[in-house]
Amino acid sequence: MELLFDHTFGKQEQQDLVICRPMAIVDPDEEAEAIDRGWLALDHPIDGHNEVFYQSRSTRINLDLYRPRYKSHTYKGEKVGYKIIDASEMVKLLSLPSIYKQYMKRKNFGADYDPFAHYHKRDQFIVFYLSTADNVVGFTKQKRYRFQEDNYSTIDSYDSRDLAGLESVIHANTVPISDITLDMEIEWASDNYVRYFYMGSGYEQSSEYKANYRGFEWWTGTEWSTNKKQYKRLCRRDSKLTDFSALGNLSLIPDSL
Repeated sequence: MELLFDHTFGKQEQQDLVICRPMAIVDPDEEAEAIDRGWLALDHPIDGHNEVFYQSRSTRINLDLYRPRYKSHTYKGEKVGYKIIDASEMVKLLSLPSIYKQYMKRKNFGADYDPFAHYHKRDQFIVFYLSTADNVVGFTKQKRYRFQEDNYSTIDSYDSRDLAGLESVIHANTVPISDITLDMEIEWASDNYVRYFYMGSGYEQSSEYKANYRGFEWWTGTEWSTNKKQYKRLCRRDSKLTDFSALGNLSLIPDSL
């Protein structure tokens, strides 16, 4: 693993503050170890590298502890179905970019991320529909993380079952079914022998819902924590902080370490 650091910003005259984005180039045999230490694959290339991993307050679900939240997946009496497709330019033919734009506008999120700009061989999309496959109402972009190569035969590919992790990178929909589709994603991962289901970074109040799932864990920077109250408190604090001076010298790591 080769580490990279983006030294973005700093203050030292009136405040001891450094904003630095840690990233890493991860070999295939290091993937399982990397995600177990809070690293996740960035969705766009950096400085000529096709793929780098980033460090953050990552979140995941221990699938050994998870239980489905719904007996059936329906919306207003219509069955929610899904199909899995490889990540390629073909996904644009399913109007997924339009669904994404509608979702971002409905949620009032900043549109500074394009899930269709880059594709990696680990990427796949789950497309959700109501009743019939041509009635597409949402999608999720996912990333698959493998164990070490010696866990697989020479004919295995990223389509193989038994993954170290499956990450839900971004989901979007035209109707409010996110809780239903996330349950479907997690259930699919569990049925396909995935070890952990990752849900990306956990920042601000919009990420509080992640702690409502059984088996939830979050990365403190040194360990995976199951303390949901502390996680939610941190998410609320994220949203309340509006300027650098309010940060002070905040840290989750004791000085004794």
